Amino acid sequence: MSKTAILTALVSLAAVLYSPIALRVKVLGVSRGFGTIQNIHGEALRVIPDTLYCEDLHHHLPSGLLFGASEDNPENRWKWFPPIAIFSEPTALGHGTIVVIDPKTFTATRLTLSNFPGPFVTHGIDIYSLPTDPTSVYIFAVNHLPNPAYVSAPTSLSIPAARSRIELFHHTIGSSSATHLRSIYHPLIRTPNDIYAINGTSFLVTNDHYYRSGLLRSYEDIGWEALAPWTDLIALSITDLDATNDTDAVTASVARKGIHNNNGLGHGRVPGEVLINDASAGVLVVAQLDPFRFSGSVQLPCTLDNPSYFADPYAAQTASDASGYVLAGLAEAAKFPKGDNPVMVWLVQPAATNDATGKVEWTQKLIFQDDGKVLRTASTAVLVGIDPAENEGRKQAWLFVTGPLSLGVAVSRVDL
Repeated sequence: MSKTAILTALVSLAAVLYSPIALRVKVLGVSRGFGTIQNIHGEALRVIPDTLYCEDLHHHLPSGLLFGASEDNPENRWKWFPPIAIFSEPTALGHGTIVVIDPKTFTATRLTLSNFPGPFVTHGIDIYSLPTDPTSVYIFAVNHLPNPAYVSAPTSLSIPAARSRIELFHHTIGSSSATHLRSIYHPLIRTPNDIYAINGTSFLVTNDHYYRSGLLRSYEDIGWEALAPWTDLIALSITDLDATNDTDAVTASVARKGIHNNNGLGHGRVPGEVLINDASAGVLVVAQLDPFRFSGSVQLPCTLDNPSYFADPYAAQTASDASGYVLAGLAEAAKFPKGDNPVMVWLVQPAATNDATGKVEWTQKLIFQDDGKVLRTASTAVLVGIDPAENEGRKQAWLFVTGPLSLGVAVSRVDL
């Protein structure tokens, strides 16, 4: 091969690689680390007490309440937390709980978990209510427990450190407790992150990494779909709510494989729409159930975690529809989990359909930003609409934001 051909090949390779690498640098916030993060806090910013390390939040529309899972001890997160590859002290396990937040009083109730001695190392959750009984709430929650075999031989590299599973609780709106129905484990649950409840006995769960630790796990984080499409989405169902063994009456299958950093899950615009975040690549993927298929995606300029959808309840009243996907993430993910971990929250809405390509074009509005001093990390955000009739006619919502290293759920009033 001639020198000209070799040079041409190298230039072509550089051109192919430049765009995705430049995008990775942007999404991981490398350049933001050399600047200043400007706070965009909206109005009346506050932090809700008793909501430590709520990594996920869900809005229960029938009651108007928010549900999350919260830790009880901030020190344990730095001793044992498999989602960020911390395995140093498998006996330092917290006894987290489910929290219920009232968006009108900005207070949180930490539920008493009956029939459940713990431990409970919290992460992603989801909720489900029967349409015929909206006061009854089923709560699916990830619990990152250590593998007993690893605890017995912590120096063995061949034994997975964690044996994470899903806990299923039942709660009645208005009560101060939740009853543990059963634990759920299957070998396909490897590195669970988040849950999508299909009904009270069926759900999806993401495995966010193929590798649990080490350099290849880091490669997954800095890579993208073309380089590391190794994670999968698991579909599970249970047929016995009274099973005492976590493996009994559990069936599982791979709903989708070949995904990069398959992470947060959320419910979309209509029943059966599944929101999936490719976290480190900053991509929202929209999918459909029955049969499971991808239907679109949106690239964001920062990493993402747990998506939610805001259905504007005052669209008709105001002749302005602010409905859209609400996406929280890290402004400087390259430094995570060290540093202040500044955060961003975006409202993503369809703008138009490109006549030439048929693809939906999107608007991306930055509605909240913090330098990490008020809110350290953001993995989820939920909007709760404010009645313009009670708000001087202003088009606003209460924004609730939280993350795996945040000392509490932050809330502020933002313009839509």
